Amino acid sequence: MAGHDVEDVVFELFKSTVALFVIVDPVGVLPFVASITKELGKQQRMRVINQSVLVGTTLLLLFSVGGHGILSLLGIEVGSFAVAGGLLLLVLAFRILVQGGEGWQARSSSLGVFPLAFPLLAGPGAITTVIFSINSLGVPYSLIPVVVVMASTWLVLRSIDWLLAVIGEGGADAVARIMSVFIAAIGVQYVVTGLANIITD
Repeated sequence: MAGHDVEDVVFELFKSTVALFVIVDPVGVLPFVASITKELGKQQRMRVINQSVLVGTTLLLLFSVGGHGILSLLGIEVGSFAVAGGLLLLVLAFRILVQGGEGWQARSSSLGVFPLAFPLLAGPGAITTVIFSINSLGVPYSLIPVVVVMASTWLVLRSIDWLLAVIGEGGADAVARIMSVFIAAIGVQYVVTGLANIITD
């Protein structure tokens, strides 16, 4: 029986880790990160990446431990949170489509918090995923997918200089504008899912 319990935990850990990695999608956001940090020096770019991963990890760990409690304390339903996050992504996508990465250059000091840490890395989808993982894994197991995925994200984002060297600044900006369509689609999906949860509740 104990063996089955271990296998169940390992399976749930694997499933939660894969789901969170797909939602965070560090490879997918890499061109966008390259676009909005292209004017920064290498050291400053690495500081922004380190800050974004640190803030994103902290947010996800916080919600892994007490996500339901945090939302309940604020009187917020998971569906409402998803709708708000989706609308944020839509605004973000529109700004990227119009301005590319240029609109963020004047605020390089805050890039690691917004928009990189939230809503791109630790967005409503990722936060909802870790909240749900508490139900299947419990604490402390629900912390493991967060640590694994965010450590992988940090390693992926540190390859940004290689990406910039390959596609160039103009290519990074063009890819970011194309990516904005997918970011908008994700935002719409969050809104639809959130509204569905609100209606069914």
